[in-house]
Amino acid sequence: METVYLKTLVEVVKEGSISKAADTLCVTQPAVSRRIKFIEEQYGCPLLDRSGQTLVLTNAGKLVFEKALKLLEIERDLLSGLKSMRECKSIAFICTPTFGIVHLPTIMREFMMEYNDLADLSFMFDTPNKIVEALRDGLYDLAVIEHCECFDFSDLSVVALPGDDMIFASSPALAVPAGDTDRDALFAQTVFVRKEGCCSRTLLEGNLRAIGRELSDFRSYVVIDDLHMIIKLTLEGQGVSFLSRELVQEQIDAGLLYEHQISGFRHHRKRTLIIHSGCDKQACSPLKFFINILTAHLGIDCPLL
Repeated sequence: METVYLKTLVEVVKEGSISKAADTLCVTQPAVSRRIKFIEEQYGCPLLDRSGQTLVLTNAGKLVFEKALKLLEIERDLLSGLKSMRECKSIAFICTPTFGIVHLPTIMREFMMEYNDLADLSFMFDTPNKIVEALRDGLYDLAVIEHCECFDFSDLSVVALPGDDMIFASSPALAVPAGDTDRDALFAQTVFVRKEGCCSRTLLEGNLRAIGRELSDFRSYVVIDDLHMIIKLTLEGQGVSFLSRELVQEQIDAGLLYEHQISGFRHHRKRTLIIHSGCDKQACSPLKFFINILTAHLGIDCPLL
């Protein structure tokens, strides 16, 4: 059996519902239901009691769930061991979209000048929670995340990078004065936000809760999981956005966008370089070179090398 079915069962149990598990796994609810049905047919007995509001394990389900956790841990150890044994002719890097858009092109350009014949390069974007999980599973060598929450990095090597400032941005056409802005002037606008799980969305909602407000207090809010589209709509004056200053610094400098901050809001977030513990940072020269370029680009020395 593919471990995706066991992972699905574990997520359903952790979340207590099919819908929440589907959101976590980034699949549809019917897909989760089909996977659970497949497992139940495979083992010939129901694994979940669906009679209540929250799904709970049957006695058979408890046994399968317990063994699934052990099997998934074995798979993680296997992937980690294979990665550490593999001759380092590849780099698998994952980051949040902001870092990927603003910084990765420059880093890649310098890296490829030295290693333009490297056999296997992988660069992916995702949300902070999923990135940390992927690093633990040994799916990537290193990552960069922006985050406002505190993660347990005890089993990973990390380097604190210069942080990132978050701002509201608007077109001058909306006539919202730049700088420290009256919150009601922003709440009168449509706001563009990322999907749940993205750091900018998490930070915005946390800020709103701190002042007793919520997203619905804006004139309206629109979820768009494409930073380029958010910036385009903001430039057109269709609404305001809460995003990294780095993403729109050129437009701000050119007067095409105004920058806004709200008193009482937390406008700063952390940025962290994460390196999988199985990576041989000394012997693997391409990976070491990539890390050196990345940290030098951000103006720091990497203490791990």
